[in-house]
Amino acid sequence: MTNMEKYQRTFSVLHASELDLEETAMNKRKGIRISKRVTAVCAAAAIVAAMSIGAYATDIGGIQKKVNIWLNGEQTEAVVDIKQSEDMTEYELKYTDESGEEKEIHGGGVAMDGFGRQRALTEEELMEHIGSAQPTLDHGDDGSVWVYYKDYKENITDKLDENGCGKCELEFDDAFIYIEIDPNGDETISTTPMN
Repeated sequence: MTNMEKYQRTFSVLHASELDLEETAMNKRKGIRISKRVTAVCAAAAIVAAMSIGAYATDIGGIQKKVNIWLNGEQTEAVVDIKQSEDMTEYELKYTDESGEEKEIHGGGVAMDGFGRQRALTEEELMEHIGSAQPTLDHGDDGSVWVYYKDYKENITDKLDENGCGKCELEFDDAFIYIEIDPNGDETISTTPMN
């Protein structure tokens, strides 16, 4: 048997498919074609979407952030909106209380240097203040006065006079809370001793 016969016998079982080479070439050219104009429109839409996300996070010079804070003796998730000006940094804190009602707390501050000049707090300073647990007073509808500090809460109504005025000192773990309510209704609450 010659080499030619061996090749014929080997390849006789293989049959050429009925594939049209011209049709194959046309299928390769049929892919999806996107014009430059459509690409430019899609890119512009993506940029607008990215900018709108950034606009959602900022509010005319302010920034909204989610924070966990201590309110009324419990950890509460809130959204803080910070607005800074040259003179003062202000914040608005929004949260939902245990009854499902939307509540707001407003505040702000300045810092004083050793020469009596004041400047607006930085965002970091304000966020540090908001994130740190601060003792607070709450006056109940029944005339009771409550102190809240982290997860500590105490009714101090019996430590005040009949008008709800007076001074008291409370111990919380290894810290003290100093409270003073004067007849004008001015309240001072601190973790450092008052004169």
